[in-house]
Amino acid sequence: MDSVYDAIELFGLTETADDLPIPAEDILGDGCVREAFEALFAPLTGTGLGPEVEPLAHAFATLFHRRRDALDEAMTKQTDALRALIRANDGGEITDVEITATQTRADHLREMRDALAVMSETAARCYEIETGRAFIPASNGRKNSAAHLTGAVFEARQWLEQHERQEAAQFQMDGTPLALAGDRDWTDHARIWDTLDAIQVRFRESFASSLILYHKGDKWGADAIAAAWAKSRKVPQVIFAPNWRAFGKSAGFKAIDQMLDTPRPLGGVVIFGTSGVALNLATKAEERGIKAMRVRPATPKPQ
Repeated sequence: MDSVYDAIELFGLTETADDLPIPAEDILGDGCVREAFEALFAPLTGTGLGPEVEPLAHAFATLFHRRRDALDEAMTKQTDALRALIRANDGGEITDVEITATQTRADHLREMRDALAVMSETAARCYEIETGRAFIPASNGRKNSAAHLTGAVFEARQWLEQHERQEAAQFQMDGTPLALAGDRDWTDHARIWDTLDAIQVRFRESFASSLILYHKGDKWGADAIAAAWAKSRKVPQVIFAPNWRAFGKSAGFKAIDQMLDTPRPLGGVVIFGTSGVALNLATKAEERGIKAMRVRPATPKPQ
């Protein structure tokens, strides 16, 4: 094999580090760190280099802790960036792409951080077994679940958790979701308003809760008319805007899937017209046991 590039061409090795799986915890701990400790320091014990085992083992374990801290800091920066993007979200496609990419990076960094946390804690235990001394990192601390928490740290964590819950509560909506889709050339405002008024009453009777409107946020047609109804009736609405840049022609169908896959169960589905996306929503909803109401135009479209 002449070069790495020959191997890539021959075997199709096109994965990036982001695409490759993280090893299991037993491999990270025992297969990597513990075996490395034994290979490095066991041969030195009982030799003239015996006094060097402790400082070398401490330095080796510290490497893992420093990498864990670096990844933790990188993940925090991505999390802060994600919060900023959410606050600045203007509903545009570019912002949606940035939010998705930032969340993906944060998730990958979390996986790497958690893996390094396993390795760093294993390294600390190996140091303690090898030297008989407690491992104290040169900076920061051991962040495993068994690490000692001072009263101040515990209270600070409690405050942060409460703060996060209060921040999240600002974005919570009370009610049962109704997913809506329809034709972009739908113009019968009264038909949509009357239908949604009737569904809102039915939701109160059936679910003893108010209605939350899910739609794709089209600027015209059924979505736009329904959005105007929701604003007039003071009904909360969640927009699942299609990500055209990421998914191309299938973006509308991806948005439908997102409506159906939210943690909060749908109370029902209503579609206005016969567009492919609308029919897809109704079909998928019924496959999941969710009632779908189909509303056709009062007058057929000209052929």
